[in-house]
Order: sequence, then structure tokens, then C-alpha cells
Amino acid sequence: MRKILCLALGVVATLTAMVGCSYNDEEIWNKFTELEQDVDKNREDIATLTALVDALSSGKVIVATESTDEGVLLTFSDGSTILIRHGADGEDGTNGEDGLDGDSMFESIEESETEVVITLTDGRVIRLPKSVNGENEGGDDGADGLTYELRILTFEDAEAAFSPYELGYCGRTIATWSDLIAEDQYMSSLIYDMSGAEPYYWYDQGNTELCHAFPYNYGSYAYWGGGHAVSNYANLDYAQYGDYMNQLTVYGEDGAGGHDGSANFCMHFGYKDDSGYNGTEELPSIMFADGVARVVDHMWVNNSCYALNCYYNGNGLTAPIADGDRAWVIATGYGADDESVGQAIFYLADGPDAVVAEWTKWDLSPLGEVVRIEFNLAGTSDNGYGFSQPAYFAYDDVAVRFEI
Repeated sequence: MRKILCLALGVVATLTAMVGCSYNDEEIWNKFTELEQDVDKNREDIATLTALVDALSSGKVIVATESTDEGVLLTFSDGSTILIRHGADGEDGTNGEDGLDGDSMFESIEESETEVVITLTDGRVIRLPKSVNGENEGGDDGADGLTYELRILTFEDAEAAFSPYELGYCGRTIATWSDLIAEDQYMSSLIYDMSGAEPYYWYDQGNTELCHAFPYNYGSYAYWGGGHAVSNYANLDYAQYGDYMNQLTVYGEDGAGGHDGSANFCMHFGYKDDSGYNGTEELPSIMFADGVARVVDHMWVNNSCYALNCYYNGNGLTAPIADGDRAWVIATGYGADDESVGQAIFYLADGPDAVVAEWTKWDLSPLGEVVRIEFNLAGTSDNGYGFSQPAYFAYDDVAVRFEI
């Protein structure tokens, strides 16, 4: 870099000599040194920001914060640390002119009992959950100082509790999670029951206590009105299995389509927008059947073959995802009074080069304690009748925090 600048300065010096001007070489090099320092500082901040996003996406939680002479040191649950350095103060303005901004990308750091909130100078906010860990000194804390345990809703017959209240659906007795898998993915009587007597539902009783029932939309409890259907359909050929006839098929290996090679998972369908062409009144949600507010720590998310095929290839209702196009899931948490307590977003597609095609962890802990979480699909694709991409996503291994 210095060699290139010397060549440029040589050209400048020649030109200024031709017009009888002079220049201060030392002053120029001082400016250049300041520029290099600014670049280094920005590089440090960008590296810090990247590390923060990585920590959030990988499910790490903050176990300690410490103010130092250099900045604020964050310590995470895996023992890693991130230093958010102090930036230099900006300069005051004079004679009505704006002052100069400081040299840090980080505007402020605020800490509460449950999270650390970092605000960037461009207005963006990063919320990092704090651990409820304590020092394990033989007190009441559990192993490794944790004051909670994670219970996992797996949708697997042998690994999780299941209580459907022993009700039958269309002449079938539901005794296991696999009994809730429709024999046909489209128009199966199990998920398209038009009798209206009872909605399709499940309840993970004695484990996570999470339950779900199809909402009543379009005059029925049928899956076309939205819902979370248990499934084990999976295929790696999303083009061949990417239509509405395969709406319960996740992108994955047949027989092991769930997270971490498991068989079963759950497939969400449903969205609501302001287009005027969507008659959905109630969005699908999961809730704690006992009414106790808890922290849903995370779940694992993947795309369906139907969604992938449309993201990449489009169909008669929607165009393929282009640069700048996005599709995302919105999780809205609700407290005991059924008032919204926050939202979390997961991008299923962010342009054609960033489409989710594997099980990916979604941290839901920033929602805090909730009684219910509602899910909606949204995106930039609009065929003139509102959101036009298939409103599906698969989820598995839902982790819930239970106090020890």
C-alpha cells in the first residue's frame, strides 16, 4: 500500500511543481497514518460485530459482563469472550455546524437481568440473552451451576411424552406421535377433517407441556386454514417433490428427515398479510397447556421441498427468489395476559444464494417468558395478491427452560 501511495504522491508532486505550488509531505503522511488507524478501528468493530452475531446464532448466552479500561468484556456460556471497545468521543460542533461522530460502531450497551442490549450507531439493535447460571458451590443449583434444565419436544415416539387425551381422529386412535402423521399429504382426512367436531391437535404432556391445535379458519379446522402437522416425509429431490401434493415433505434424507437424523418433525403452514386476499383470522401457535410462562430456548428450522422448489424455480403463482428478495418467519411471543412481549425473525431465504437447506438453530430465548408463540410467514415476493411463496417451514427439537 505504501509503494502505491509513493507513486501517487510522486505524480502529485510533479504536477504541483509544474504549477509552482508546494506540498507538505509530512502532513500527508500524518493524514495517511490517521486513515490507516481509522480503518484498523473499523476492522476491529466489524470483527466484534461478526463475533456477536455468531454468538447469537449459535445459541450462546452471556454469563458475565465486566467494564474494563478498554471497553466492556462479555463472557459467554462456552467460555469465549468478546470485548466491545470504547470509542473516542466525537468533537463538538461550532457556529451551528454539526460535530464529528466518535470512531466506534457501537452506540450503547445496556444490561438487564435477562439480556444485554447493544445499540449500533446506525440504529440497529442486538439483543443477547443472559444466562440464569449461578456459581455451583454445592448449593441448590444443578450441574455446572445451571438453574434450569432444557426439556426437548422431539416428536419422536420413544423419546418424548405424548398425551392426545386418547381421542380418535376419523376412526383412528391416536397413541403416539407417528399416529398424527397423515397417510396422504394432501386432502388426508386426518388433517383435512371437514366435520368441524375437533381440531387436529397434540400435547407434549409431562415434558415440555407445549401443545398445538389447528386454528379455525375458512370455516373449518382443515390444514388449508393453517396449522402444525406432525410429519416424517422427507426427500432431497425438491424439484420433483416440490408442489402442494407434497406439502408435508421437508428437505432431507428419506427416513431421517428430522433434525439430527431423527424421523419426525412438525410442518407449519399459514400466513396472514394486509393484502385483502387472505382470509386467515387466527395464525398457528404453540402454547403451554398448563398456562405457565416459560422461556422457549430454541428450535431447529428447515425448509420444505415445496418452498425450496418455489424459491429456486418458481411456479404458476410465484416467481423465483431474486437478489434482494427475502422470505422469513416471524415468531411473536405472548404473556399471560395475551399481550405481545416481543418478536423474533428467522430468514428462510435471503436472496437465491442464502436459502436454508439444512436444519438450522433458531434462538427464541430473547422473547423471554411466554405462554404462547404465534408464527407467521412473510416476504418480498408478491404476485399482486399478497405474499406468494409457499407459507411452510419445518421445525423440530423445541427446547424449553424449566427451573431446577
